[in-house]
Parts: sequence; C-alpha cells; structure tokens
Amino acid sequence: MTAPIVVGYDGSDSAKVALDWALRRAERVRTDVEVVFAADDSWDSQAYAASPAIRRHGEVVLAGAAFHADSTSPHVAVHPRVVAGRPVEVLTAVAEEVGAGLLVVGSAGKDLYHRVTAGSVSVKVAASASVPVAVIPEHSATGHRSGVVVGVDGSEAAAPVLARAAAEAAALETTLRVLSAWTLPPLATPEFTDDPALYDALEQNTRTAVDEVIAAWRSAPDGAQHAVPPIETSIVLDSPATALIAAGAEAELLVVGSHGRRGLSRFLLGSVSHDVLIHAPCPVLVLRVADAR
Repeated sequence: MTAPIVVGYDGSDSAKVALDWALRRAERVRTDVEVVFAADDSWDSQAYAASPAIRRHGEVVLAGAAFHADSTSPHVAVHPRVVAGRPVEVLTAVAEEVGAGLLVVGSAGKDLYHRVTAGSVSVKVAASASVPVAVIPEHSATGHRSGVVVGVDGSEAAAPVLARAAAEAAALETTLRVLSAWTLPPLATPEFTDDPALYDALEQNTRTAVDEVIAAWRSAPDGAQHAVPPIETSIVLDSPATALIAAGAEAELLVVGSHGRRGLSRFLLGSVSHDVLIHAPCPVLVLRVADAR
C-alpha cells in the first residue's frame, strides 16, 4: 500500500476542502487517510481543566469528518485521531510517526488578513515538515482547473521537483507546464535595459537552463519509469512568485521546492515558496529538497 496521507482537520470550511482533496487523492493512489485534530490548549492558563473539553470537541469534529468520508469515499480507510498539542507540531509529528507520503492542510480566506493569519499554520507546516506538504486554499474547489505547473529555476535541486511534478501530471492525466521566470539585473541602467539584445540573452539563458533540467530529468535512471505527460515550457519576464501565482489561476496543482534546513531556519520558507503559499488560488505541493551546492 502507498504511504498514508495525513490531513489536518478542525471542522472549518478550509479543513473540509482539504479533507475532500485528500480523500480524492487517497482513492486515486489507494491508501489510507489519517485525519488529525490538534487539541491545542496552550492558550489557556487552566489547560489541565480545558483539555478534556477540547478533546471531546475534537472527537465530535472528527466523527463528522469520518461520516463525511464514509459518505463520499467509502473505499478509503479513514483513521481519525485527536492529539494534544499545537497544530504545527502535532501534524508534523504524526506525519513522521505513520510514515506519511503526504501531509495535507487547508488555507482559508480570500482577503489579505485571512490569507496571512489563517495561512500561517499551513506555511509553518510546509516549512517544518519532513514530508511533502499539500496546501489547499478554501476556494480552490470552485471553477474548472487543469494542468500541473512546476516552478523551475535551473538549479540542480530543480530536477527532483520536476520529476515529482511530472509524476503528478501523469497521475492526473493532464499537461505539465514547466515555468521559469527571469528578471532584469537590480542595478540595470535605463540605457542597459533598453537594449533588446539584453532581453533576448537573458530569456535565452533562462530557457537553456530549463532545457538542461528537463534533459537531466529525462536521462535520470528513473526518469523513464513513469508515463511522461504532455510538457509545455513557459519563460516569462516577471518575479518567480508573481509568475507562479498567476499560473495558478487555472492550474489544478502548483509544485514548488523548498530547501531542507536545520535549526531555526528549518521553520522558514524561501520568499518564493512563502508568497506562493499565501496567495496561490490553487492547491500547492511543497517538496523538500536538499540544498544544491
């Protein structure tokens, strides 16, 4: 059996969307789903008295989740569990404990306040988890979506991210769009930036780097083991985060990489991944990759 999926669940609308996404995926890959409620009483000075009530609330919430799962995805085995602790620590710990192949969390709200506050848990989970994390925006379930978009920067670390994105696109039987963005040098003068040859050279350099990543993926030992989806390459003049967020308007899934770190920095995402998670209108899959040096 494929490694189980862990999904954070608190009964909110965004959690319900995340649960549905996790159930659909579990049905497709034939695996179980661990539905986890984090009984967080750290805010209460009388935590010892509040814990039983919070735990009972969690059990009621999870009973509703289990009923919903049984109604919509009866062939998926669902294992609800209430775990005491803060959501980020609980979800990452459970994912490690069960050997999860994926950790799924919701992200609520369209306005800036809700994106930043409600999204903070999902961003922290994506930054600290040792397994791939899927962040599902609350409103991503609306409208028709197709295609998997992957951000590629030309580094060595991009190859495994591309490989996973290709596997996702093949499983979804959809197109893989390989996206790379380039920008002008920060200190470019007006005379410098008005030169058409400069634009052509920078775009071509970016395209060459992307082509090399695709070639490296295709030539890897396991590169031909999966069905290869149709591939489109997009090279755009924009910041990477802005380009990815725009591409996510119609995408079924965005795939980005996050460098593995130790210590405090382990809980911080790079600016591109962070901005994408906060603003992306579609599900985002964050993959932890080793630093390429």
